[in-house]
Amino acid sequence: MQEGDCHFKYESEEWNLQKEELLYKWLGDEHAVIFILTIGQITEIWDDLIDKDKQLSDDHINEVFMHMLTSLPLNPFFDRYKLQLIPVLIVGINAWMDANKLEKKSKNDKVFAYVLRDYILEITNMAVYLLKGREAMKEYSLEIRSFFTKHEPLDIYLEKLK
Repeated sequence: MQEGDCHFKYESEEWNLQKEELLYKWLGDEHAVIFILTIGQITEIWDDLIDKDKQLSDDHINEVFMHMLTSLPLNPFFDRYKLQLIPVLIVGINAWMDANKLEKKSKNDKVFAYVLRDYILEITNMAVYLLKGREAMKEYSLEIRSFFTKHEPLDIYLEKLK
């Protein structure tokens, strides 16, 4: 896969399969992949609950919260690296919260929000760094950012905020 080369609709079954395949390539560790997928589920449902833009089933909410409170703390990758991962999660969550506030302000603030809302993706780069080192992180960093952010161009994002 070349940088930014994703041909599937965001969150489609094909996109999710490609995401999992790429996570295995980038991370090379099953527990790290499960950790990143779990963080993704948690942050998506959190965003949906705050934005109130998607109908969520009680079963889906319960499943994600069960993973958050049981599977995630028991994940061997998270357990091994939690002291390095938790600070990245803290600043990622804070950036997302700031983005939600900035979306209601000036156009410049909205552009900044467009970037901040995806800061939680740094958890994937950090996981690559922890497992494979700085050179691997540098090698995959732009590919990771591109894959996870190409689904919504800035102009469409800004239009949705109107």
